[in-house]
Amino acid sequence: MNAIVEFPSLADPNLLKQVDVEYDAATSTLYWWMRPAPRPCFNPTLLDESRDFEGRIEQHNGWFLYEGRECRIENAVYGSRTPGIFNLGGDLALFVQKILSRDRETLRHYGHLCVDNMYRRVVGYNAQVATYSLVQGKAFGGGFECALASEFLVAEESATFSFPEVLFNMFPGMGALSLLARKIGLRRAEEIIMSGNVHTAREMHDLGVVDEVVADGDGLAATQDLIAVRRRKRNAYRAMSEAKRAFQPVSHQEMRAVVEVWVDAALALESRDLRMMARLARAQDRISLLTEDEAAQMPMVANG
Repeated sequence: MNAIVEFPSLADPNLLKQVDVEYDAATSTLYWWMRPAPRPCFNPTLLDESRDFEGRIEQHNGWFLYEGRECRIENAVYGSRTPGIFNLGGDLALFVQKILSRDRETLRHYGHLCVDNMYRRVVGYNAQVATYSLVQGKAFGGGFECALASEFLVAEESATFSFPEVLFNMFPGMGALSLLARKIGLRRAEEIIMSGNVHTAREMHDLGVVDEVVADGDGLAATQDLIAVRRRKRNAYRAMSEAKRAFQPVSHQEMRAVVEVWVDAALALESRDLRMMARLARAQDRISLLTEDEAAQMPMVANG
């Protein structure tokens, strides 16, 4: 294990501009709350902060100094501080700009950042960390992919899920197929991805994508209850997690290879596709200005 690091230096607000980080020593749980700006999507700053922080978790095998003593992260919970929105996915405004300038390298770098960050969660940081996604509101595109990267997915009743990329003639290339197909099978995963439809939390639960649906406002408590259940039988749950990863391993190489397909597809988009992508980028801006109730009433980003 590398030299241990103090938690305050990891969670320094001068370094984390778009994330709030908390640690509960009683349950050995890290809480990671996204608050991206100016729109609730995966912009390069949020991705860089995720890489730097979560990379240190992996580097130190989940250990750090907290209030003068060595502590271990046994659980990591990922959620959002944006009311009514988990995450709206890719930075579409950036995509349009880089596609028009034929900037393949920036698109590739963006995609690799996404899958590298997700893969750490998929494998529990190679430190047997149990990961939880808490979806309160909309999880679209890359937001849906991010939620899928955790071992457990808790969703509140009003949460919605969608891969809207097909609306602008694209597909979600940062883990959607790899992760969703392992949960519900390749054929059903492809149908969901290529439909562009919005799905409720209940629909995703019935399919086996969401592990638990709870009433609005109860998501955090429900996630903490799951953590408490695991702690009582932690050895069994850790072993089961490792067994599931061995049974259906997700390859980092596979996820990066799909990014290359995504980059090629992005650079093949036509003008009308880019116009639709630009429209959705403007919709991301508009939805970020809504109240939580207004955001919940919008069926999908494409409707603006």
